[in-house]
Amino acid sequence: MMKSKIILLSLVISVLAISTLSAQTDTTKKSSNAVASENFIPKSEFRTVRLGIYGGLGVSWMKPKTVGYTSEGSRIAYSYGLLVDYNFTENYTFTSGISYSSLGGKLLYNDSAIVTQNLYTQGTTSRSYRINYLEIPTLLKLKTNQMGYFTYFAQIGLRHGFRLNSIGTDEFKFTNGSKEPVTDINIVDNVSFYRMSFNIGLGAEYAISQTFSAFTFLEFDNGLTNALTNPNKSKENKEQAFLKKFGLTVGFLF
Repeated sequence: MMKSKIILLSLVISVLAISTLSAQTDTTKKSSNAVASENFIPKSEFRTVRLGIYGGLGVSWMKPKTVGYTSEGSRIAYSYGLLVDYNFTENYTFTSGISYSSLGGKLLYNDSAIVTQNLYTQGTTSRSYRINYLEIPTLLKLKTNQMGYFTYFAQIGLRHGFRLNSIGTDEFKFTNGSKEPVTDINIVDNVSFYRMSFNIGLGAEYAISQTFSAFTFLEFDNGLTNALTNPNKSKENKEQAFLKKFGLTVGFLF
């Protein structure tokens, strides 16, 4: 009888010990899984083609080349659009797409105004330009390997802009110091239809998941073609000015 009780007690203790050990093992596994989950860093999945959306904000200005013209300040520049990344490898990408881009600047130059039908007077015009383009980039993106959540990149190439519309805000100042009222005019015929620029930028991509990333970059955009076509009324020479931009862009890749 005593032996039976001892055996029964031993079995009960063994079962309790096994249950306790099993519970501890499960807790350890859950804890390890939780730590692993917390430390998980998504590795961006390599795909040949990725699509994205973006928007950018910055400042633009005009650098005149015509004698007697001076830059009088900058304007807010902005853009938004769709992009396509074609990945040759994990480190080399061709970037293109389509976007709406608004640029501008301010110029001060000698000009003339009509006083009567056949009488002109000399003075200076301060014109603020707002030029809107449909833009197509052709850029090469050089990327590092993913480090943690981040992939860093540099991009370089050309942007091609096709003028959609343009507005000028003019203020004419007479030689005696008086001014004409500020007026907004359509200057689409005074602005070149095509603009090409050299673009360089530095940025980073953040892996949110294996197929979804956020990115941002700083860029400098240097106009290579003359933005203007209009001959100055008080001179025979053609107006020449080149648009430039510095900006910050953010977006998402899918």
